[in-house]
Formats: sequence, C-alpha cells, structure tokens
Amino acid sequence: MLKKVCAVFLVLCCPALSSAGMLVVVAESSPLAQMDRHEVRQLYMDNASRFEGHTVTVLDMPEGSQQRERFYEGATGKSASQLKSYWARMIFTGQGMPPRQVKNARDMVQQVKQNPGAVGYVQESDLQEGLRVLLRLP
Repeated sequence: MLKKVCAVFLVLCCPALSSAGMLVVVAESSPLAQMDRHEVRQLYMDNASRFEGHTVTVLDMPEGSQQRERFYEGATGKSASQLKSYWARMIFTGQGMPPRQVKNARDMVQQVKQNPGAVGYVQESDLQEGLRVLLRLP
C-alpha cells in the first residue's frame, strides 16, 4: 500500500519523472551513426535533404501533438506557436518547406523502419526493435 501511495505521489508531484524522453531515431540499416542537438536542430529547421553525405527524409509528428511540442522544445528551444510562425515565414518567402508529417507515433516507427534514409523522433516508450537511437533529448 505504501509503495502505491509513493508511486502516485511521484507521478503527481514530479511529472518529469513520469514522462519519457524524446529520441531521435533512424532504421538500424541507416548509415547515420549519431547526431548532436545542433545537427538535429539544423536538420529539422532547414528540412535538410542531406546529412553527412547521405540523402535523408525528415519526418515530423502531426501539428498539435504533444510529442511534436516536446521534441521541438527539446531540440530547438521553440514553442509550437514559434514554430508555426517560422514555417509560415519560410513558406511565404520561398525559402523552405516543413518536414513531412506522419499520422501518429505508430506511423513514425513504421516509416522510419522501412526507409534507411528516414530520420524521425519517438518517445522512449515507443522505441522498438529495428530502430537505432541517434540522440536522446530531455
């Protein structure tokens, strides 16, 4: 009983302990080995098509999803509204297009596993066999 009370207390009082971190992932067959936070930021904010000489497809969660908001705050320091404003400006000026959106976490995992050139992100709880972690975000 005491263990249950302590667990509930921790979950309610320390939400950071109950939320899983975000992981930048690729397929196990991907030639990419690792990335740092700065490289992830560049990849997602520029929607780059090449990284370390390899063609990449950058995948994104749907707009408004909690995973997307947590990922961008951790990787870029930008909020959802700042991100929306950034991409509106980039599209309007013809300087870029945002990354391709997937339907949900399951779709993200499936598309990354099937495409060695895909780069995506998932919560730690969604990590599966067939994915390789390039970076852990807080």
